[in-house]
Amino acid sequence: MTFRKWAVRVVRLAVVAAVSLVLIAFLAVQIQQRMLRWRAERLLADMHQIRLYQSTWGDAQRLMHRWGGWGYYDGSCTTASCKYEIEMDSIVRYNPRVPRHAWLVSLLTHDRFNLYQWFGGRVAVFHASFTVHDGTIWRESTWMGVSVPRRRMRRHTDVDTILNFDDFRLDTLCWRRESPAASSDSDESMAGHPYYKVGRPDGCKILCQIVSVYYSTRTPPAEIERLTSYDFSCFTRFNPCARIVDLLPAAEEWHIYDNKYESSPTVPMPRPRPFPGPPAPLPIPCSNIPVWAQARDARYVLTIEALSTKIVKNQENDREYRKVTKVRVVNSLKEPAPWLPGAIVNADNREWFDKDWLSSQDEHLVPGRRYIVFAIGNDSRQELVTKESPLSFERCGLREDTPEIRRELEKGFAQNDTLKP
Repeated sequence: MTFRKWAVRVVRLAVVAAVSLVLIAFLAVQIQQRMLRWRAERLLADMHQIRLYQSTWGDAQRLMHRWGGWGYYDGSCTTASCKYEIEMDSIVRYNPRVPRHAWLVSLLTHDRFNLYQWFGGRVAVFHASFTVHDGTIWRESTWMGVSVPRRRMRRHTDVDTILNFDDFRLDTLCWRRESPAASSDSDESMAGHPYYKVGRPDGCKILCQIVSVYYSTRTPPAEIERLTSYDFSCFTRFNPCARIVDLLPAAEEWHIYDNKYESSPTVPMPRPRPFPGPPAPLPIPCSNIPVWAQARDARYVLTIEALSTKIVKNQENDREYRKVTKVRVVNSLKEPAPWLPGAIVNADNREWFDKDWLSSQDEHLVPGRRYIVFAIGNDSRQELVTKESPLSFERCGLREDTPEIRRELEKGFAQNDTLKP
């Protein structure tokens, strides 16, 4: 009888200990997630107080003092030059600057018994940075990322793909002139929002979503705040965020991931539709795009004189055409370009169109007239160009050389500064 009582007590103690450990683990996960959210919300509020070219070195020092536990910089940090970064992570997010308890991470993130996810944990991170130049803050950026629990992934997804699943991530960065996003909006997008561009990697759509927002250093503060108003409840929700618009409500209007299977990892991939699908819409008129915004972002702005024009047929598709013009380079209006004054080169926008689209293009170069061209080359998105290279430009990258256009160019040039990206 005594042995039986002792055994019952042991079992009860074991049950109580197990339940206590589970409750402690649950509370630990919830507390760290909510602390992460709380800190991230306050850091974002501080970042929203920054006014580019106006916030001083003293403002930067106050931020560094307040967030020094999560901040760092490489090299020196002085009033003349300093890039300061602040990063906050969940306990299972790898950050070489933050000490980690490997046994705890292994226990919480076991492949079969992922207590961290069961208790509402997320692989989550919030990163912010600002750059000081000559005593004031000239640049700022933020990004956040959050994962979707594996049990929410599609059933047909194999294990290897799940293990390589990337976080949902949203970047917002200010830029001096050209957006470094390889798939960012074209100039046509600036007809609707001239102060920022939006982009996404081409290959990230089924098991990950990544969106980058690049906004100008002259973007109004209220617009910057709207573009960076993240929803940090994604760090603490039991029903996980699975769409970019959950992380940033402003993304609803961009339609970055329109298809349902792209916008959520829980929606099965649709069967492919017959090619070619619905016809593409007609392009936006180039007159709708602010010239000053193009001038602000362009690296090379040249004055050219059209000499002769011809229509070239695509040898691989006899229904496609493009217009090629021989031009003389008059001068460079922004910074020295590979094409020197007096050089005679071919110029075109390198795109093929059918006859209807070609006739709708705004680039109709007339021999003998002068034009302003926003030339492509030697930036992060394009190949290296030399003085022998053809002079290429995107659609709407060509304007007539008029006094009105020149005034708009000067407005755009005035929004650039001397700090290199």
